[in-house]
Amino acid sequence: MRTWPGLAAIGAGLIHLGSAPEAPPVVLAVLVLVGGAELLWGVAALGQPVPPAPVGAGVALMGVALLTAEALLLPPAAAQRGSEVSFGLSTGAVLGAAALDLALGGLLALHLGRGRPQAARQGALRFLVAAGAAAAAVAFVTIQSLAGTSSGGTMPMH
Repeated sequence: MRTWPGLAAIGAGLIHLGSAPEAPPVVLAVLVLVGGAELLWGVAALGQPVPPAPVGAGVALMGVALLTAEALLLPPAAAQRGSEVSFGLSTGAVLGAAALDLALGGLLALHLGRGRPQAARQGALRFLVAAGAAAAAVAFVTIQSLAGTSSGGTMPMH
């Protein structure tokens, strides 16, 4: 379970960065900032036994969740009132990143609920299986989400 937060953050960061080219300039800047921060935090989390700055990361995830809710809810609400608001983002990509961010938030809450870091009680095989399962789940969500973006949808298949 030690690698799961880092992998989830890296997956969400890749989705945010992959969604950026199809967004308007202001949204592009936010996506690049959020995606870059998630990537850096994820890499840092992979190199440490406990997630770095879990409280700060949790607060940042709450901000990302609010922005995600706005990106998903504002355009349909505006259309019902006869106006048009478009962030230019793929719904699948937004939902994929949101799923990974929610998983990351849950893992951080679980870590904070423990109070103090626990000593590793797992063997190498158990660690590899858990890390492989986490990597496969994150890769599945990330690949499916990126396929829904304009960049991912136009990639040639080999």
